[in-house]
Amino acid sequence: MNYATLTQLTERYAERDLRHITDPDAQALDATRAGQALADASAEIEGWLATRYLLPLQDVTGAAMAVPTILVRCACDIAIYRLQTLRPADDIKDARQRYEDVVRLLKAIACGDVQLPGAALRDDVADNPASQSAGMPQFGEPPSLFGRGNR
Repeated sequence: MNYATLTQLTERYAERDLRHITDPDAQALDATRAGQALADASAEIEGWLATRYLLPLQDVTGAAMAVPTILVRCACDIAIYRLQTLRPADDIKDARQRYEDVVRLLKAIACGDVQLPGAALRDDVADNPASQSAGMPQFGEPPSLFGRGNR
């Protein structure tokens, strides 16, 4: 599953900038290289999400769900970083910071600190309400200490 399209990438980043990082001569946007970078970014995202969510992403009813906007941004930022790693070192500083921010975000999503609203969790995830309540606090009244059965 791809989390971002070439159109979404060009909406987030100026085509001029994309031409510079996909084409050595900066004459035209190399859609093949950009598409490959987006596919690589999607694979990396799935590597993080697979520890917590059912893939491809689906809602709690089991139906396929639209890609959350946060994952579109993650895919675009990772793709830009991957494309800029092929450029001179001074071009990569900003992309590397965005990439590191995205990895921190994906880690937070994978451990449950950040949620993907409506996305179904894997059955073996401890805080999945559909599974056993392992790891979740149990609420109830403690047994009485002064009842008839405690003489």
